[in-house]
Parts: sequence; structure tokens; C-alpha cells
Amino acid sequence: MADDPRAQRQRALEEKKRRLEELKARRSQRGTQTGSQREAARERVEPFRNLNLDAYIDGLLNVPATGGAQPPPPSTPNQVPQQTSAAPTANDTAAQELAPPPSVDQVVSVPAPAAPLVKAETFEAGTQTLDDDFPPASDDDEEEERQDEKEDKRDESSPELPQHEDPVVEEEAKVLTAEEVEQELASDTFSSFLNIASKKVERVLNSASLADFLVDYDGESNGHKRSRASDGSKFLASRQVYECPQWTQHRDVTDMDWSPLHTELMLCGYHMTSTSPSLGQQMGSTAVKNVSPDDTPSDSLAPRRGELMSDGLALVWNLALPNRPEHIFTCGSPVTTTRFHPSESPLIIGGCQSGQVVVWDVRAGRMPVQKSSLVTTAKGNSKGHTHPICSMQVVEGGAGLVTGATDGRVNFWSLANLRDPLESLQLGDSVSCLAVSPETETLVCGDEMGTLYSISSNQSTLGGGSSQRSRRQVRKIDAGKEDGHFGMITSVSTKKLKAPARAGIQKGFLRGSGGLFLTSGVDWTVKMWSPAYTDKPLVSLVSHSYDYMSDVQWSPAHPSLMATASSNGTIGLWNFALSLEEPITGSDGIVVEPDAGSGRGLNKVKWSADGRRLLVASADRVHALVLAEDIVRQKGDEDSRMMNHLLSRGLLDRAHNAEPSLVT
Repeated sequence: MADDPRAQRQRALEEKKRRLEELKARRSQRGTQTGSQREAARERVEPFRNLNLDAYIDGLLNVPATGGAQPPPPSTPNQVPQQTSAAPTANDTAAQELAPPPSVDQVVSVPAPAAPLVKAETFEAGTQTLDDDFPPASDDDEEEERQDEKEDKRDESSPELPQHEDPVVEEEAKVLTAEEVEQELASDTFSSFLNIASKKVERVLNSASLADFLVDYDGESNGHKRSRASDGSKFLASRQVYECPQWTQHRDVTDMDWSPLHTELMLCGYHMTSTSPSLGQQMGSTAVKNVSPDDTPSDSLAPRRGELMSDGLALVWNLALPNRPEHIFTCGSPVTTTRFHPSESPLIIGGCQSGQVVVWDVRAGRMPVQKSSLVTTAKGNSKGHTHPICSMQVVEGGAGLVTGATDGRVNFWSLANLRDPLESLQLGDSVSCLAVSPETETLVCGDEMGTLYSISSNQSTLGGGSSQRSRRQVRKIDAGKEDGHFGMITSVSTKKLKAPARAGIQKGFLRGSGGLFLTSGVDWTVKMWSPAYTDKPLVSLVSHSYDYMSDVQWSPAHPSLMATASSNGTIGLWNFALSLEEPITGSDGIVVEPDAGSGRGLNKVKWSADGRRLLVASADRVHALVLAEDIVRQKGDEDSRMMNHLLSRGLLDRAHNAEPSLVT
């Protein structure tokens, strides 16, 4: 009786596993076989290649070969005996069906079987086993078999040679000569590598100081009380000096700005060096002629020939790199004012002493990529500026630009086309500073004679972006000879905080605290104004040292806090919610320069967007000051307390009796 089908499948699986093991063993030994071993294995397999298919099938079925079948070849001593299967397979059944029917003589000659024939059962092994028991042959296996056949043929055709490992040749390090060292150091590849690698290392080394500038805290960090500044001041939490003598020595800082997109970046514009040969030339004669493309990258510290003596310079500093700038930009004319583009971080905008507006791009080298023209008519008139630009403001989210020059002209530009201004206004004889009120888009300008002007527009586009000509109204803020500034107004600062929605607008200014602005002058005073109520100043603060005030700035985050910069080298902090007479820093203020006897005056001061840090320019140095938390933190509704101080002193009574409901 035939074996049980389950037993047959078990034997078939064992046979396949055995063959797989033999195949793996043969492949593992193939690399170590010699030529004679390969030849012996080939002789053992060769007899089976010439076997007749019919004879092979008859041998499996134990049936004598038919007349048409060829007898099997004689066996050799090395021939491996064939193994017959105990049970018929699917191939056996197919062979029986295709074979021709036997003749009568042949049937008689075959002995009767000992046992009755049992119907053969066919099956597919793949459906009865798991995939892991018999994995299918992969393409890699077939590729390995073809590779083995090629190796066998190659071994037969060429004698086997002893294998030797290639000797390792150690090359001695080449010692460069002095000339070769200089050549490598001057190469662009090495300079670029050194510049990038050194910046990364310096950022890592100064990461602790960067955290001091940017981390928000309440006087303590990791359970430890924060240390004060080195000079023992209770108003400062940290400070750092930024200078690069190679580029900035003997150059005064003319303007500063914080990046609105990257809190760790700051921009500084520099005037010409004090030893520049163009110092004695006529003002406005140095014009920007060259523009990019430039092969010198802006992030490279190494100067090219003549760049150190360039008249104009603008540097982008990183709080983590106090000794080297992040980007360097040069210009053919001294840079008098600079601004970051509010939405396009690669763009830097500058105003020059020649009266031109320039635009730099960090992706296009050190030279400007765009500049305004200096074209004059036959009568000597020009649409653009022909005198130094003293102040500049970016408006309309970066689409527009407002500039003021010392010839008394205010121009409105579109950054899409700097060839000619969209509109130009003439204000008196000169303009020394200007600022824009963000709520009403009213422009406030001060001149060298101490006069204030306001420019308001009926359109919402201050930069003149509309094709229709805007109707701008220019009004002189007449404070009288006794109450106004006695000399040049050095700066104007408007409030950046959003005013209450119910505040009304009068004369182009908001009523309430949102319409306040500050001015500083060379007459030792800082004045607070509210043109919505009166043209006269509300408060006049006099410097105790009788030094002229170079700059004043409202805090962008605190409603009643402001900072002043003096020519005696000190910073004053005022909180009008606490007092209208005395600064919170006292009469001595905060000494910015570590060496108090250096005699360096302060040029500019600039708040960061969060109101925690101050940039202070002192000659050719830039100081970053982190204010103490007690100074910058609001304590209740300080805006209302400041306005109540003004009302209680009667400072707003002469402003047509302002309604208390609008002063909140």
C-alpha cells in the first residue's frame, strides 16, 4: 500500500532542505577550492548532463525503456548513483500521460505488479509549507551561479598563481615651502573653509553669552541668582562690545538697526575713516558707481585690495561673534543710515552721503545690487537727493521707502524701482531726522533749525505706491521761540505700541498716549509732544551735565519707558509712570564705555523688538546692553499712570481740555 500522503510531503521537504544545505556548503567552500578540486567536482557532475530524459524517467518509474529510448550510458567510477522516489510525483504523472500506449508484446513481457495500482495523488509543495521553510531562489543566487561559471572557465584557461597581498605604500607628508604656504593660504578654497569653520567654532564658544542676551528670565537662571554687570550697575544684566579694528577703526557709527526676522543679528552703518583722502572733498561729490556682481562674498572677513579704505561700510553683527562681523558691505560713498528689509532677510538698505539710496544682497557679494541715480537737469534740479541722506524709514512692509536729506527734501520711493522717487516734498532749508507714526502713517520731521513738521496723507499708502498722486498735507508744528528747540533736532521717536481702538485722530495724530512722540536736540533737552492736543511740548527734560542729547528712543514694548543717549557717554532711562522729573538711572546715568575717561560720546541708541536689549554706538564701537528685569517689566497699567501724571500737572489742560475717556 502506498505511503501516507503526509509522510510523502515530509520526505519531500527533508530532501529539499538537504539540497539547500548542500548548495550553501558548496558556495561557502567555492572560494577555498583549488583548481584540482573544481575539476573533480566537474567530473562527478558531467555524466548526469548527457543522460537521456526518457531513460531518466523510466529509471524513476522502474519501467524498462521503450524501443525508441536510448540505453543509459555506462556508469563511471565517479558517477553518483541515482536516487529514486518512493512515490510518484507530478512530473511522473505527466510523463505517463504523454508516453505512447505500449504494444501487446510489451504488455505481456511486463510482470504483474505485486500490489494493486493505487491512483497517484498530486500536490503542490508550496501550498503546504511555510515560506521560511523553502525560500524562493532570488536573482542574486542566479547571478552568483553565473559568476561561478565564469570563474571556473577562467581558472581552466589560466594557471592558478599564488595570491599575495598588495604591499601598503606609506607616502611621506610633503613639507611645503614658504611660497607654497602663502599660495595655499591665499587660495579661495582655503579662505572659504577657514571662514566657515572659524565662524562655527566662535559661535559654539560664545553660545553662553548668546544665551545671556536672548533667554527670557526673571533675574534667576537654573536656581542661581544672575550676576550683574562688571561695573556693578544694578540696571544692566549683561553687556558686550562689538568691534573689528581691521574694518571699523577710526570709523564712526552713523546708524543701527535690529533684524526683524533674526533676533541675534544687528546692522550698523559706518562713516569714512578719519584718514580717508576724500574727507576734504566737496560734500556729495563721492558717488556710488560700482554695483554687483562682485566675486567677494559678504561673509568673508579677508579684505580685498582697497576695500579697507572704502568710504562707505555697513556691517551685520551677530550677538555670538563680538570680534568679527557676520557680513561686510562696502560702498563708494559714506553710509549715513541703514535698515534691514522687514520681510526679505537677505536685503540691506542704505542711505549715502552722496544722496543715493543703495540696496545690498548678502547673496551677491559686498557691492550694492541696486542704487538710485544722480541725474540733474540743465537748471541744476534733480528728482533725487543731491545732499547727504540723514534719515530713512522703510514703510508698507518693505515696498516703500521715505528718506530725508540735509537739503530739506523728503522723497518717497518704491523699492521696486530706485531710479527716481515717486514723490518729493521740500521742507524748509534742511532735514536732520524723521520718524513715522505706525498707527496713522503720519511723518514727523525735524530740521537743523529746531523746527518740527508733520506730513499726513489721505491715502493709506505712505510710500506712494498708488498710481494716483497722493494729497499730502505738510504742517509746521509751531512751538514758539521759547518752548521749541534752540538748535538742530538730532532725533525723533514715535510710539510703536498699538493704541486703543477708541482713540480718536486729530491733526494726523492719535489722541491719548498713542499720539505722543519724543525729540532730542543739541540744546541739552529732550521734549515730549502731543500735536493732537497742542503744538507746544508737554514735557522738557534738561541734561544735568549740559551735554547735547544725540538720540532718544521710546521702548517698543513698554508704554512709558524711554532711553536717551548723551554726548558725555552715558545712557539715561526714564519711566514717566514713576516720575516726570528724574530718570530711574539717576543724574549720573549709565556709563557705557568701560573706560570712563575715554571721552567717547554716544552716537545712537536702538531698542530691540522685545524691549529687553539696547544697542549703543560709541564712536567706532557698538555696545549691546541687556537691561535688568526690574527695569523692563511692566508693573500694572503704567500707560494710564503716565497719562494721569500729565493730567494732574495740567500739561494737557491747554490742549482744549482733553476728555479723560480718550486718555486711557
